Amino acid sequence: MTTHIGDRESDVFEEFATVPNQQNHVLVRSCQNRRLLDKSVLLYEYLSQQPIEGTYIINVPADARTNCAAREALVMVRRARVQIQRPEKLNAFDYPSSVTLYAVEAVEVNPPTDTQPIHWRLLTTHTVVCRRTCTPSH
Repeated sequence: MTTHIGDRESDVFEEFATVPNQQNHVLVRSCQNRRLLDKSVLLYEYLSQQPIEGTYIINVPADARTNCAAREALVMVRRARVQIQRPEKLNAFDYPSSVTLYAVEAVEVNPPTDTQPIHWRLLTTHTVVCRRTCTPSH
């Protein structure tokens, strides 16, 4: 199995609609607040409304470009199975009306005051499940 990993420039509906199959999956950092099938809210709002699946401590390396020191960050994680609507600009005959993906959001809790907090949103064709009973900690 191969997972095609991409940053924000890979957040393209066409890739979600054409790449995935039994041997290929997609995992990208989201850059577009997409329309969802049969939902009145967009992706980011819908994802932020989901229950917290757990909290994790991650090591953030130093970044000399931004003069940020290495640190540990506590992030809370949410996830949801979503159906992303095809953008109106795409031809209906070429692409499906929607694709089913999993969205994952990791948001830093209590970041240092002089630091941009972590806020990642990922989209993937992999099934994302919580394999244990998640007890959120705050």
